Amino acid sequence: MFGKVTAISVVEVRKDETLDSAVAKLLAITDGAEIARWVQFPRGVLLFVVVPGDPESGAFYVLDRKTGTWYWVDFEDEKYGGYSEADFECLIKAGRFARLIEQPQLLSLCRWKVTPEDGPELLGAVPRKSWRSEHKFNLTALRGSA
Repeated sequence: MFGKVTAISVVEVRKDETLDSAVAKLLAITDGAEIARWVQFPRGVLLFVVVPGDPESGAFYVLDRKTGTWYWVDFEDEKYGGYSEADFECLIKAGRFARLIEQPQLLSLCRWKVTPEDGPELLGAVPRKSWRSEHKFNLTALRGSA
């Protein structure tokens, strides 16, 4: 389960927008999905949303509060129909995915692999001209234990 991370920008919100408004804008594009789980940090928010009546339809969305960007997060695995709440728990606890949510800019700046066994693994940087001046982050904190 899990694997290489794909983070695709899906919605941009104003940086000064309230969190409730930012969440409403995301939900407006999810075709009736409802929030099943919500994890919040000063720099990022993780929403796990599911289609009502289909507990295996879950999707992960991350808000980078600094940029106002919502990302749809997916993994190279065999879960084509979506994820369950048990998958969410595994991702957060065993996969230690919350470490990336604490620094959500890392999703767009770096390539990652997440597994329950090893947690987040840095695969390399995404080439960008000036990403070093735009973002401050701490890769060392991601390598610590849960």
